[in-house]
Amino acid sequence: MFLAIFRKVVVLFFCFLFSGFGQSIDNLSSIELGSTTFPIERPFTISLIIPNSETRATVTFPDIAGFVKKGTSTSVTPVEVGGKMLTSQVITQNYQAKAPGRFRLPPFTIMMNGEIVRSEGATLIVQPSATLSVPGSATLNTVAVVPEGAAFLSLRASRQAIYTGAEVGLTLSFFVADNYPYELSFHALDKQLQTIVKKIRPANSWEENVPINDLKPIPVVIRKKKFREYRIFQSVFFPLSNQSLRIPAVSLQLNRRPVIGPPSPQPETAVFTSQPLIVSVKSLPVHPLRGRVPVGTFRLEEALERQHVVAGKSVRYTFSISGKGNIATLPEPGLLNGRSEIDIFPPEAKHNITHGGSEITGRKTFTYYIVPHQNGSVTLANYFQWVYFDPQTARYDTLRPQLQLQVGGNGAGVVTNTNITSSSIVTNGETVPGTPVVNSIYAGIEGMDSTRQPVSVSVLIRSVANVLILIMLLGMVFVLIKK
Repeated sequence: MFLAIFRKVVVLFFCFLFSGFGQSIDNLSSIELGSTTFPIERPFTISLIIPNSETRATVTFPDIAGFVKKGTSTSVTPVEVGGKMLTSQVITQNYQAKAPGRFRLPPFTIMMNGEIVRSEGATLIVQPSATLSVPGSATLNTVAVVPEGAAFLSLRASRQAIYTGAEVGLTLSFFVADNYPYELSFHALDKQLQTIVKKIRPANSWEENVPINDLKPIPVVIRKKKFREYRIFQSVFFPLSNQSLRIPAVSLQLNRRPVIGPPSPQPETAVFTSQPLIVSVKSLPVHPLRGRVPVGTFRLEEALERQHVVAGKSVRYTFSISGKGNIATLPEPGLLNGRSEIDIFPPEAKHNITHGGSEITGRKTFTYYIVPHQNGSVTLANYFQWVYFDPQTARYDTLRPQLQLQVGGNGAGVVTNTNITSSSIVTNGETVPGTPVVNSIYAGIEGMDSTRQPVSVSVLIRSVANVLILIMLLGMVFVLIKK
């Protein structure tokens, strides 16, 4: 008895010990290296992540043979945990390669507040001059006059004029030149961002926010000048009225210290302000369904569970709309009149959305169960249609099914042995090849005997387990009484 209690105490002790050790590991600083294969225009970065740190740390980053240090950036993010406000820092050192080639970054350590942070190093591959299609490098010409060695805040739209209901992406970025003579650091960015978003978020618009998980610099070229872009906010809006979007100027405060000269004891506060922005919103052309149809570029993907079915049996039909637009709010297809020969049950809707920066793409799938009552050919285009407005062609269009359902034949054998066209079914809007077709949940329901209830295996196992537990408890009580 005492031995069992001792074992439990030992196990609990080590559990608490390892949990405390795991929490201490989460609080340690770490080093994160940038991409080790990159074009020569793109800087290499070494980032030191310092959790739960409120004081400005003094960090000395290592030198890399064949590279030149090109400035340091610091981001400070306050996070509320358990009612306490904890501040984490990410200090990033930028390195610019002198020439293409293969370089070795040996293992190194960084001393930070008496703590030694280690990195195993890496092999750096610097590629020759990249084209504009290289990921991570871009050319922006949407900014007006940009002085050399500048830093500025920019709010830009993906389009200057759109139709009502069409998409427009808004991106708020901070740009800093590679030769900017100051070291900048973000301060209380989350709090500032809350105020900024309230000003730039258009009224009477549907929003699809694009998540930004970090503030890593993105190398860009603006009018033949090299900058680093920090994307702060990005979202896609769908205006619900024809009122133009008027976005006011917003300001962002950063701390800065001069790179050249004696270090200042306290950083100065620099305020950067964006330019106001106007996006023109045009009304849709005159149409009986104007204001009630979705706007975007779409296509139809449809599938039948099987193309042959017996009258009175159900068959599953999927009507999938894929493309670019406000996928989440797409309505279900319109049902045409004259449906006395078939029954169409309300659909189950599912959608998948992909955030592409300044646009939203995806698929929305409507799954129907259809029960025909007469033999013959059923043309689904006579029962379903989906009307929308295409902003690229500036005209209304209609998606109609192309499939036909054959009713009748050799009975249940035809239903069982017939698959969907191309041996595929549609699941959550995704086509899965080679998946066997199963009958509808309503198939053969009239032939079932409701008096014969099947035995549930899970219920049987749970009952047996309860009996065994009860026997074990009674056994323990008996042993205690005997002692």
